[in-house]
Amino acid sequence: MSFDAVAYAHEELVPRLRALCTLAESDEAPDQQRFFAAVLAGIESAREPDDLADPFLQLSMSAFQGFRFGPATDLLLDELLALAGRLAETLAIGPGERN
Repeated sequence: MSFDAVAYAHEELVPRLRALCTLAESDEAPDQQRFFAAVLAGIESAREPDDLADPFLQLSMSAFQGFRFGPATDLLLDELLALAGRLAETLAIGPGERN
């Protein structure tokens, strides 16, 4: 059975992105909420691993948006970035090289 990157992204990243959107909304940070909602929409609409490239790129640029994150958002974003990074590394490995 092969690794399904899209299913993994939907299972692991989507719930965390939804939580980030909720935190941004409760922190009254509409720019953050829109930013994370756009990343969320990109991952939710992904059907092929290549579809994840743009949302991952956007997510990786979150530190350069000028946002001020609260502690809860900061922790959740760090977790999300780590998971997305591991997934990106897995996608960079050829299918025959994966365990």
